[in-house]
Amino acid sequence: MNLEDRRVALRLWLDIAVTAVDPEALTADALTDFEEDPTVIIAIGKAAAAMCRGASRALSSVSGVCVTNAPGRVPDGIELLIGDHPIPGDASFEAGKRVLEVARSASGRCVALISGGGSALCEQPLPGIDRSYLQEVNTLLLYGGASIEETNLVRRHLSAIKCGGIARAVSGLLETYLVSDVGGAVPGVVASGPTIPMSADPKAAKGLMRRFGVPIPDAVWDAMNQRLPDAPPSASVTVLADGRVAAEAVADAAREDDIQSRVSEGWIVGPIETALDHFFAESGSGVTIASGEPTVDVRGEGTGGRNSHAALLAAARLKGHEGLFASLATDGIDGRSGSAGAIVDGTTIDRGGDPEDSLANFDSASYLDGTGDLIRTGPTGTNVADLWLLWRS
Repeated sequence: MNLEDRRVALRLWLDIAVTAVDPEALTADALTDFEEDPTVIIAIGKAAAAMCRGASRALSSVSGVCVTNAPGRVPDGIELLIGDHPIPGDASFEAGKRVLEVARSASGRCVALISGGGSALCEQPLPGIDRSYLQEVNTLLLYGGASIEETNLVRRHLSAIKCGGIARAVSGLLETYLVSDVGGAVPGVVASGPTIPMSADPKAAKGLMRRFGVPIPDAVWDAMNQRLPDAPPSASVTVLADGRVAAEAVADAAREDDIQSRVSEGWIVGPIETALDHFFAESGSGVTIASGEPTVDVRGEGTGGRNSHAALLAAARLKGHEGLFASLATDGIDGRSGSAGAIVDGTTIDRGGDPEDSLANFDSASYLDGTGDLIRTGPTGTNVADLWLLWRS
């Protein structure tokens, strides 16, 4: 294959990966043998609308509420609410209020359809905590380099929705189905576990908040230490898909094209430069795929995201060498880049010039737009974190 043929094949494989984690199809399959229609569906996250459509395909009737990040089609009987992301705003708080109302009014069986992005899209602070404080905390953590696990640990201690808040509100049987954007983590990390109670650890949360410069007023510390009512666990928790499912789909597609491929045993975690070093070091000939979510300490006001930033860093490593690197936000929304990520190769830097300023100002998407390497998909309706792919001869 020449370079352009490889780009075409790689783009096709990424499309296959997103299709493999289609939440509508996965939810429909999971609920096909459901013995009893649920009284209410509560769907939260970037994949929520598609998961509701899947539930509608499998069940004779559905009702409830769906909180997601973009307008989309939902079944009759489902109330659609659009929250704010990545920082919870007024729409997120109103959505959280409404979700708790629906949960409290539910009787009989309730199905929760939870996916990544739900932490910001649907929120209510604990008594004693202001909305503006929650927004400040999210901003400091998300743009200060905290991992999703660290961010959600703090969020769980400040929210009436998270860490089993919905489970505490529902009186009947609750079943949870997840599309996970968190690699290798316990299900309660996804959307900060609105239906999955986890043990409180205010001291750990306090330590993280101090580390990332988050102020802790006395009223907040008191709220964090309140003893919340025990919540019954979900009757079942089923993970329908995560990043590894998408990565395996890429590997299978490559093998069908007679290309050697492997999925990394580890997840993409930690500072993005370090994660990229590890990924390149473990990659051999053929195609290597990994999934996860690195951390980025955002500086500057440029146009970029985790995936375009990773791609530009990779392009500098590939300069003058054969190989292609792709980084894809599976939800189709890479930070504030306006793209889903990028596909770069050993000629990218030759076409774009010195990337130092773009990287320093978190303006990688502008650079890669100029070289023609950005991937634009629009919102995909799913979210299983990021995919990295390195293709070497």
